[in-house]
Amino acid sequence: MLIEFAVTNYRSFRDRQVLSLVASNRDKTLPDNLIELDLPGLKNTKLVKSVAIYGANASGKSNLIKAMAFMLDFVVESASELKPGADTGVEPFLLESQKEQEPSEFEAIFVHEGVRYQYGFALDKKRVHEEWLIAYPQGQPQRWFQRKFDKEKGEYKWDRGSKYKGDWENLKEKTRESALFLSVAAQFNHEQLSMVYQWFGVFLRFMDFSGYDLPFGNTIAMMLGNKSVHDLVGAMMRTADLGIAEVDIRVKPDERPFPDVMPGDDRNEMPRSLGGKKGVDIRMKHFMNGKENGIYFSLDEESAGTLKYFSLLGPWLMTLKLGCTICIDEFAAKIHPSLVRNLIRYMQSPKVNLENAQLILTTHDTTLLDTDLFRRDQIWFTEKNDEGATVLYPLTDYKPRPDEALQKGYLAGRYGAIPFLGDFPFK
Repeated sequence: MLIEFAVTNYRSFRDRQVLSLVASNRDKTLPDNLIELDLPGLKNTKLVKSVAIYGANASGKSNLIKAMAFMLDFVVESASELKPGADTGVEPFLLESQKEQEPSEFEAIFVHEGVRYQYGFALDKKRVHEEWLIAYPQGQPQRWFQRKFDKEKGEYKWDRGSKYKGDWENLKEKTRESALFLSVAAQFNHEQLSMVYQWFGVFLRFMDFSGYDLPFGNTIAMMLGNKSVHDLVGAMMRTADLGIAEVDIRVKPDERPFPDVMPGDDRNEMPRSLGGKKGVDIRMKHFMNGKENGIYFSLDEESAGTLKYFSLLGPWLMTLKLGCTICIDEFAAKIHPSLVRNLIRYMQSPKVNLENAQLILTTHDTTLLDTDLFRRDQIWFTEKNDEGATVLYPLTDYKPRPDEALQKGYLAGRYGAIPFLGDFPFK
């Protein structure tokens, strides 16, 4: 479970900005939307199950998701995929020349297997400048390790915490300046640090609907590998009022099916469009008056909204099953608001979300600004300041009334985070 994410000097983020999923104790509404933590040092602390982020175009909503995804990818790939001397791929804030020379910083506070962790790193295009890990197994902070680059000496200063267990010197020597110590340790099956690495590699997940291609891969792989998932996806497609009776997926004879993914891993590269792809034949059966067996449509004949909803279902079910934190950019695009609300209600239902999964979404759909769906501490905004830097802030900064019409207030500019349009350019 994610408690907090912070980013500094990355893309449109110049100053440190923090997204917190800690619920307000003063807000007593919608208790089903909360996760109760029973951990040392976090008594009476609750987390929200979902967060919706609003803002004008180019205000930084997508960059927040990109920042979290960059952190995940660098944790997972820096030791194994990044070649020695290669650019780290980080993108600092470019509208201030000084920031381009400074490190970018990422930090996540999360809970995994009943332990709270605080992990972060700072890096530029060539090297990791700092990396730290603090654990709270008993409620009190335990600094397991820290490394910091000393510019004057041109070397790292390492700090091994008293609670750190396992190999140290050997892993230090294997850690390149452009790689993370956490990633290297996980590559060598370090028992203590692999638990932290696992949260990033398995329990933090992303889907991006800001482009034109749709990631069908996980839904299809899951349906092929599990009949109960196949039947459940079919049932969810039927109840969505799409006119679809069932989804038929078949592996073509004498051909190797394309889905070859680790269960639950949305980050694997998958074919983006499955129409005519080798190994898989997928069709959707539609109801037809006077024809008992219905009629089958190929994916190319389905609407964009139908295909997006279908691509969501596999990762959605896996997220609920494992208790992941899933981040989705442009979540509501192309899907009817009623379907979107239904998916959010699944995530927030204690009868469905048994493993405390979480959802972080960006959207322009103001119909979701509804106090029957979201608590006020579940709504966040992004806005550019006068220097072109993104500022991230919660709705609760404005102390809206419990009965306030949030959609109307947002569109009226009461909370900021909307475009300010100039005069019509044509005479």
